[in-house]
Amino acid sequence: MKLASGFQTVEVDGKRYLTSGVRGFSGQIVCNETSSFILKKLSRETTPEKIVRAMCRRFDAPRDQIASDVEDVLQTLRRIGALEE
Repeated sequence: MKLASGFQTVEVDGKRYLTSGVRGFSGQIVCNETSSFILKKLSRETTPEKIVRAMCRRFDAPRDQIASDVEDVLQTLRRIGALEE
C-alpha cells in the first residue's frame, strides 16, 4: 500500500498537511504527529505491519495502541480514497 496518486503532503511551519485535487475530495487535512509519521511511510510501498514496527521504534507507547492508531489513520485514508492497496 502507498499514498494514492493525486494526494500529496506538504509541510508548512512544522505542520504537515494532506492535500489533493482528486475529484470528490477538496480541501486539506491537518496532520498530527502520528498521521504525519504514517504519511511519510506511505510515500513508498509499505504494509501496516511495517508502519507499526517503525512507530514502535520511534514512539514510547504500547504496541496495541500504536496498531490501533495506525488502523484508524489507514481507515480515514481509505474513506477519502487516499490509499492505494
